[in-house]
Amino acid sequence: MKRILALLFSVVAVSGAASAALATPGAHPKAMKKAVTAGFYRGGPVDYFDFGPIKLKPGNKVAPIWAVTNPAAGQRNIIDTVPGQAVYSPLWQVNMVTFKQGVGPYLLKSKADVDAAVGKGDVTVTETKTVVNCPVLGFGEKRVAGFSGGRTIHYYDLGPVKVAPGNDVVPLYAPTNGVAGQHNVTGETIAPGTTDYPPLWGIVQVTWKPAAHKRLLTSFAQIRRAMAAHELTLGHTSLVVNCPLVP
Repeated sequence: MKRILALLFSVVAVSGAASAALATPGAHPKAMKKAVTAGFYRGGPVDYFDFGPIKLKPGNKVAPIWAVTNPAAGQRNIIDTVPGQAVYSPLWQVNMVTFKQGVGPYLLKSKADVDAAVGKGDVTVTETKTVVNCPVLGFGEKRVAGFSGGRTIHYYDLGPVKVAPGNDVVPLYAPTNGVAGQHNVTGETIAPGTTDYPPLWGIVQVTWKPAAHKRLLTSFAQIRRAMAAHELTLGHTSLVVNCPLVP
């Protein structure tokens, strides 16, 4: 199997509750381009980005994804839920589907197809412990503006996720009492579509002090200078959001 999954890159404008272990402010991501990957959803096509496995606390909400180990030509990974459905999660538990010896592989395009193949004795399904971060695009997700390194960026708002302590996250600074036009600010300059940073963001609340001269913040450097001037405070939170960037 060439890729176990593919996912969607998105970011969120939110604030959160108090807590711990976020990535170091300004930590630099490695450059690498991500491509959209195609899958199947209930017989039709679906697209996502591949951000690979993720470490999670036990008991997190996950959804199944099926990957065929010895596929027919044109086979893609299969999902059975998309954004907007109550059972949807951008975090997917991998199930390996294998055609039995002597059975000619054929296309499986839905959970119903997988279930039917199991019923006929054509395949076996093995549930793994691997969970991958797979936000799905194309179902009315909200595109949001943000700032990074003095520039405007955009991302999809896919909401909060629960991740294990120590999992890689990038800080996203969320002003609580900013000026008109203020958006969330990333920890450093990021070129949309050309970075290999974790698509998970730890929310840091940014609050102007009462006597401060409020102004638009478009970079972490500006936040750092305002902190040095004792004009604002940072509040680390336990909130982590799934934040794929988009061009």
